[in-house]
Amino acid sequence: MAKKRFRLATVLRARQAKEDAVRGELLAARAALREAELMAERTGETLRGRHLPSSAVVRSYMAAISARQALAGELFAAQRVVADAEQAVAEKLREYTDASQARRAVEKLEERYKAERAAAELAEDQMLVDELATTRRSRTKPPMDNTENSAEGDEAP
Repeated sequence: MAKKRFRLATVLRARQAKEDAVRGELLAARAALREAELMAERTGETLRGRHLPSSAVVRSYMAAISARQALAGELFAAQRVVADAEQAVAEKLREYTDASQARRAVEKLEERYKAERAAAELAEDQMLVDELATTRRSRTKPPMDNTENSAEGDEAP
């Protein structure tokens, strides 16, 4: 019997490739999130390190306030980038989960197909063994009818 191949093998390969691609995108999104978090942390540390001058010179005081406001704006923007990156990671994680479930569904079909093929091959092998046993018995022993006839024939005369 010719071995039939699993018809959905190409679908399985395509789903595996999609899952791998989404996994790569997820890893890239996580790396971008880490980078955004580091940038926000550095900006926050810089802002915390900037103090207002103790001198009463108006120009230096105004410059320090302007610099702190600019850093606060940068920190806000960095925090917004972090929030966007977290959202992107969550979306990629959902896509990865969906791709993984789709691949697993086809894998289950493949496993079921292989189990059915193995059962069919086992049944075919058993049928061949039974046929061999039947033909061997008919070759080695005379049929039951002949034994009964010969026993009857010995008693008749």
